[in-house]
Amino acid sequence: MSEPKIHLFDGIPFVASPYERALVRHDVFSSQFRIICQGLLELPEDDPAYGTWWTAVTLLLGECGLIEDAVALAQDLVSNHTFDLDRASGELDFAPQVIRICDPHDRLVLAGDARCSTIAWCAPVGSDEEAATVATQARALHDEGSIEQGWDNYETAKSLWLQADLLRGRLVDPLWREHARKAITAPST
Repeated sequence: MSEPKIHLFDGIPFVASPYERALVRHDVFSSQFRIICQGLLELPEDDPAYGTWWTAVTLLLGECGLIEDAVALAQDLVSNHTFDLDRASGELDFAPQVIRICDPHDRLVLAGDARCSTIAWCAPVGSDEEAATVATQARALHDEGSIEQGWDNYETAKSLWLQADLLRGRLVDPLWREHARKAITAPST
């Protein structure tokens, strides 16, 4: 997608939004999509003899004005393993799991599996009926994970919950479904 056209009104830049028939203030437009990554953060134990431990966290990776730019930025950060960690507080490493791109109203625009060096983007559902089916499947996986946790099978439970999260990644808001589909099927430049 080409860069949207910028218009000046009283010296204030506005962008012609490619997603709706509207002009949006440039500063608002350029940060309308947040890239969020759920994953595991490695931290040192208080006593170095005991090594390190991992905890689940969510990081804000960046903000973009276009879905295609958000997809490219997320892919670049994951493939180069470039995460903004606070080394001063002991953060050692980050293992990404799920990438989400959200709009300013926290609606899901796109999601993907980030456990490998390439993000496997979740195909957005095509209809409300398909969304209901996917939501039911995700709920069943989550419930199965809860049962496994009750049996002290924590790793199995975490795996099932992650599968449910990735399945829920297909539940893109209806406003963004077609735009998201185009963004992940467009050839890379």
